[in-house]
Amino acid sequence: MKQEINIPKLGSEMKTGQILEWHVKVGDHVEEDQELCEIKTEKMNAQVESLYDGVITEITGQVGETYDVGAVIGYIEED
Repeated sequence: MKQEINIPKLGSEMKTGQILEWHVKVGDHVEEDQELCEIKTEKMNAQVESLYDGVITEITGQVGETYDVGAVIGYIEED
């Protein structure tokens, strides 16, 4: 099943996250809790972790771009 990778809400005041770096690429197999990318928020840098075991099928979030909390930045095909 195809699952979304989203910008997480890491604090009550967080509204956006800027992608600093992807640690995976399309075709990579990932496991639950594996770090997918690093984002910069208003207060800190944080890692976006996978919620699923599966394969990265698409990365839509671009490095250097800022996205609203909840925005889809990629997809995982769940094992």
